[in-house]
Amino acid sequence: MTNSGRASATVWILRIFWLTLAYVIAGRLSLFLAIPPGFVTGLFLPMGIALGAVLIWGTPMLWGVFLGSTLLNVSVSLGAGQNLSLPVVMIAAEIALGSSIASLAGAWLIRHYIGFPDKLTDERKIFAFFILGGPIATSLSASWGALVLYLNGVIHYTQVLFTWWTWWIGDAIGVLIATPLMCVFFAAPRHFWQNRLYTVGAPMVLSSLVVVTVFILASNNEQRKLEDHFRQQAQLITASIESNLSSLAYTLATLRGLFIASDQVTRSEFAAYVKNVIPGIKGVKGVSWNKYIRQEDRAAFEQEMRAQGYENFQIREKAGADTYQTAPIRAGYTVITYVEPWQENRTLVGIEVGIEPARAAAQIRARDTGNLAMTAPLQLLNDARSTRGIIVFYPVYNGVDNPSTAAERQQALEGYATAIVRINELIPPALSGFIASDFEITITDITDMANPAIFFTSLAEENSAYARTLEIKTELSFGGRRLLVSIIPSETFLLEHRSLQSWFVLAGGLLFCSFLGGFLLLITGRTQHVRDLVEQRTKELAAILEHAMESILVVDAQGRITKTNPAAIHLFGYTVDSLLNLTLGDLIPSLGKLFGESGVDLPSISWQESVGVRSDGSELPIELSMSPVELQDQKFFTIMVHDATAKRKVDRLKNEFISTVSHELRTPLTSIKGALGIVLSGDLGALELRTRDLLVIANNNADRLARLVNDILDIDKLEFGNVQLNNQRIAIYPLLKQSVEQNQGYSARYGVELVLDDIDSSLHELHASLDADRFLQVMSNLLSNAIKYSHLGGKVRVNLERESRYFKISVIDEGQGIPSDFRQRIFRKFAQVDSSDTKRRDGTGLGLSITKAIVERFGGKIDYRSVEREGTTFFFTVPILE
Repeated sequence: MTNSGRASATVWILRIFWLTLAYVIAGRLSLFLAIPPGFVTGLFLPMGIALGAVLIWGTPMLWGVFLGSTLLNVSVSLGAGQNLSLPVVMIAAEIALGSSIASLAGAWLIRHYIGFPDKLTDERKIFAFFILGGPIATSLSASWGALVLYLNGVIHYTQVLFTWWTWWIGDAIGVLIATPLMCVFFAAPRHFWQNRLYTVGAPMVLSSLVVVTVFILASNNEQRKLEDHFRQQAQLITASIESNLSSLAYTLATLRGLFIASDQVTRSEFAAYVKNVIPGIKGVKGVSWNKYIRQEDRAAFEQEMRAQGYENFQIREKAGADTYQTAPIRAGYTVITYVEPWQENRTLVGIEVGIEPARAAAQIRARDTGNLAMTAPLQLLNDARSTRGIIVFYPVYNGVDNPSTAAERQQALEGYATAIVRINELIPPALSGFIASDFEITITDITDMANPAIFFTSLAEENSAYARTLEIKTELSFGGRRLLVSIIPSETFLLEHRSLQSWFVLAGGLLFCSFLGGFLLLITGRTQHVRDLVEQRTKELAAILEHAMESILVVDAQGRITKTNPAAIHLFGYTVDSLLNLTLGDLIPSLGKLFGESGVDLPSISWQESVGVRSDGSELPIELSMSPVELQDQKFFTIMVHDATAKRKVDRLKNEFISTVSHELRTPLTSIKGALGIVLSGDLGALELRTRDLLVIANNNADRLARLVNDILDIDKLEFGNVQLNNQRIAIYPLLKQSVEQNQGYSARYGVELVLDDIDSSLHELHASLDADRFLQVMSNLLSNAIKYSHLGGKVRVNLERESRYFKISVIDEGQGIPSDFRQRIFRKFAQVDSSDTKRRDGTGLGLSITKAIVERFGGKIDYRSVEREGTTFFFTVPILE
């Protein structure tokens, strides 16, 4: 092998080694984010590192993936308390094979459909990169891994779907986070990817750290909640166990009270008392009276028992398994005298129970202290089940409740109220109020710390390390013995009470980080493309501005012209340089005034008529629109200007035509009306009813046509200034009253109330320069519209108020309102909101146009405000004569 070959092999070996090491370290770090009791993690970085390595350096890196995954999974098994064995290594290797297959598949898909190396500047490629390498490729590793765990008996079939889901999410997000970072650090071309270190790599790392921090805080909070909930349950269980033991003590205390209260208790009295007074306690095999017999009283006691029906009665003691012998002579005997239940325990009567060490120790402790005493766990007499139990003794003294000294207690001892208890039947009832599968309970007798004895246990299998960290231990004292209650949550409890909220926080947050990474890849990769596009668009817009048929002016916030186009230069007759030195007011005086008054607060202006000034000082009619444009901290206005000379000429010809036609219509219309009037008057004879109805319709339509012709002539004269107004100094308040009175009949016809609001008395005597007839015409037009478009039973109000140097007259209705899109046309000739409705309400569409013309001739302005389905207010102003 040549030196270059050896060097190349060394490089590959080092790469595989470093990938293996990175895989294990990243895996252990990812497992820090796992949610107990399992290994559910929302981020598995090794999968992303593996895919990136195979993409960048090729398929030989699969060896590093396989070795790293195997070592990682072996370490996880050892951490879970398993011993290193061939099965453990085989399961780890099988899982590693799935990871390797997923890495190979992801790399192949990306190379095949995207091509790699690639700069990833196109959104389609970035999306495909994330989808193919993330959700699609990692579904293989998740499926393979879940199947391996199930087939090897590591998980139950009910856990397969959950295991697959969490495995897939963790691997997919690991790819979405780690693979782009691998490209930033190692992908080619290096000069391109290296520039993304701070624009892509740093934001992704920082945002991921923030998400991980939030996850840790949320996870710790959930763990505290779980621990608190388990602690509360454990305390309740311990209290229930202690309550059962207290019930046992209470039972013996009542039995003891029987022997203290009676000088002589017979067997029948004992049986009746046990049956009727002492409540049944589960786990208690029997209750007995163990009488203490001194040696000198033995013969009398045996004779007394024979007299009660016990043939050949003698005090006995246990000699061996199920065999008894006569008790030898000793100082005293503790003899089972009465026992219940009787049938199953009668063979125990007469047995001396004070020689067995455990029983003897408890009896002596009870005798000398005067308190209840419990034995250590032992084998019960006459118990076919061979179950372990305990015996609880409560001493009874002759003549006194409890002598003051141990010596006195020994002299006064009568016997013991005794309970025989099966441990496995005593503890479970205390747990009946709880779900047994949620907890593992062990009670240990630790009175002798050197030789602790298991008192009770429900432990079926070894708990996990995590479950042991939640163990709650409580020490109880009962009958002179110390009991340690240990409660550990079962795996079932941990799974049922496991909250995945923090897992979703982690998965969702990291998913956002991956989207952020994709977005940053797109932004940084296409920055140059955007620059080129901006330059191209700038040239295109300049060409559009240059060749636009309409005149375009761009002005700044002060109204100075900053840009224009050839059409504007031609329209106004300036050169480019001279036009750029002007202000908007030099070309369009009306807009120049607006800039002087409002400046940057100017609103958008839709198309409206105005007058422009050419370079030679001549005026030309124009139509214009204006739109504000904000660029960073600067504001500009774009004005579109259209030459309206031709349109004005057309309007003038149209008006002349209308005027001529109207005059020509008037003469024959007068003749028609006169003829119809004569016929309807009856001067030519009586008319049939049907004929008269038809003539009335014809006459009404002739009246309507006459009004239309008159309106057309009025608007024609007003527009061209041919009407001479007879303006006089007139008080406006009386005219308002007159207009309301004149229209009362009209309002009554439509069922609408017409009222004049209370007017400030200071306005009653103020005057204006008006033509009274034309003012009443204005009011009639406004009132008739308000009445016609009001609802039946509605109200129309007339109001007068003062605004600075003007009267403001308002006509307010509660009708259907005017659509907002009709505002631009409402004062135009023949403008109607709804032609069909207007026909129904007998309208021509000229009233408001005439009204506007008259008000403007008065020196005022007219406008309105309206809310659909609520009503409309028309208002106009007239200058006050001081």
